Amino acid sequence: MIIAALAGLILGSFLNVVILRLNTGRSTEGRSGCMSCGSTLGFFELIPVVSFFLLKGNCKSCGSGISSQYWMVEISTAILFALVWMKGFPLFETLISLVLVSLLVVIATYDIRHTIIPNSVVYTFIVVTFIANMATTPLIYMAFSGIVVALPLFLLWLVSKGQWMGFGDVKLTIGFGFLLGIYGGLMAVMLGFILGAVISLILLAIPKVMRFTPLRGARISFTMKSEVPFAPFLILGFILVFLFNVDLLALTDLFI
Repeated sequence: MIIAALAGLILGSFLNVVILRLNTGRSTEGRSGCMSCGSTLGFFELIPVVSFFLLKGNCKSCGSGISSQYWMVEISTAILFALVWMKGFPLFETLISLVLVSLLVVIATYDIRHTIIPNSVVYTFIVVTFIANMATTPLIYMAFSGIVVALPLFLLWLVSKGQWMGFGDVKLTIGFGFLLGIYGGLMAVMLGFILGAVISLILLAIPKVMRFTPLRGARISFTMKSEVPFAPFLILGFILVFLFNVDLLALTDLFI
């Protein structure tokens, strides 16, 4: 588990590069540099999590602030890798799961930064979820599951003309259906809506919570008209079902 977490920290550092350079025309190859002054980062400035706090969140060369995204993505990836390892999947399923959670980290973070899901990443997620189950699940059932799970979000997108829901969210849930099936996929979507509603209400009730968003690096004011990235909530729902087997209907039985 420790090795998996360390691997997650290291890969999380690379995922940050992908997130920051995606759709910018910049290659993911080459050393990372300061986003403000462009200076190439040294070895000790590239140590996941540790370097951020050693530098006190500031660039060594120009002193400008470093986004908290770096350590947040690294720690999130490390935790997810450890959780996947703890599930005890067979080797192939473990590798597939590590790829999936890595893609989801990119999607969630990019959506928070730009309120859009990059097609290249979400299509890769869909393909990987399809490959993960194609040997054990009838292709017709997989296709049907993807359609059924994505249908509620598609209808919201269609009725609102994209105002209530982005089409990227619709595509994301197709992968949920492929991997989790109809019941699990819909459960993940339901959890995503619940988490989104609860957290949004908290942010509305406590405006100071959104005074500073480290991933966007700008001061904003959260209101009823604010555009809220929905993919992170859907992904949290997916993680709860995929890694923790959360079932809301089973939980309700405890109170009946």
